[in-house]
Amino acid sequence: MRNAVGILGIGTYLPSEIRTNAWWPDHVVQNWKEKAARRVDKLHAELVKENTDGARLTLAALAELANDPFQGARERRVIPDDMTASDMETFAAREAIARAGIAKEEIGLVLSHQICPDFINVPSAAVVHGNLELSERCTSLAVDAACNSFMMQLTLAQGMIASGQIKYALLTQSSALTRFPASGELIDAWGGDAASAVVVGAVSDGRGILSHSHHTAGKLWGALVCGVPGGRWQDDRCVIYSEDRLANLDMVVRIADRAKQVVDESLVSAGLTHEDVQFFATHQGFKWLLPVTKRAASLTHTRSVDHFHFTGTISSVNLPFQMAVGEREGLLKPGDVVSCFQGGTGMTWSGMTIRWGR
Repeated sequence: MRNAVGILGIGTYLPSEIRTNAWWPDHVVQNWKEKAARRVDKLHAELVKENTDGARLTLAALAELANDPFQGARERRVIPDDMTASDMETFAAREAIARAGIAKEEIGLVLSHQICPDFINVPSAAVVHGNLELSERCTSLAVDAACNSFMMQLTLAQGMIASGQIKYALLTQSSALTRFPASGELIDAWGGDAASAVVVGAVSDGRGILSHSHHTAGKLWGALVCGVPGGRWQDDRCVIYSEDRLANLDMVVRIADRAKQVVDESLVSAGLTHEDVQFFATHQGFKWLLPVTKRAASLTHTRSVDHFHFTGTISSVNLPFQMAVGEREGLLKPGDVVSCFQGGTGMTWSGMTIRWGR
């Protein structure tokens, strides 16, 4: 039995419609600027208390964007009215399967994540499964760790493939953040729509997933939620907002230090050093997150893909999208060591070390 498991193919989908910052009325943007200034003041107080290298890097980055409520985003993609998030995932999945060069009949597992679900009680894994006409023997389910779902999917798929239970897994992710009603919060301007899909299977010894590190701080679950302020999600239209402002501050203030933590743990587990890494993929919830986590994790020498300015944040699609773009533009090459960081509300954060290629 072969235990090395890695990524065989990645597909992506970006809607054609582009929404620029000019889409929002001036009075809304002005209100956001005032909120952004107050938010920076609160974060500054918390960052001073934290007093770590990561916190100081975060403070400096926030100060540079203090007057920009869009946080560096200039445009984002918008899903068409007649399309579902599952449709986007299906387009990405077809491309991933073609790039992997496998027979779809051999896929034994579909894991999906939607930040804005098409339905509450139907996982998009089942919809994608039906669209692709996969085998009835294929296990299909949702994996929900918010923006951190991709690395959770990879870890679960790795275990099933390495143990011989299945041959290939299909992992899908979608972001339809523009479909959430406006909350009046700054997050309204940061999210964009996109989808990705990843085919996972056996690779040569020494390639693929080398190690991973997962952490959870469940008491911080209220940092960012989709719901109805002061009520239940069934009561009214769901919006994205913070249920726990202190948890939200903690999430932002400590994100760089958490990146360093799981990157370091994953590299140690893989028996590698920071100097061995050629490519860094990170969650891009803000434009400043890539350079800040790079510095905090001692990975400034690595190649990476910065896409926040033209996609906004795209939730769990962020990492697969970076890998896909990196590979197609020659920034990510066979044999490269890839270090990953991803975090999601709930709150979880993960690191992973991968040696790219088959």
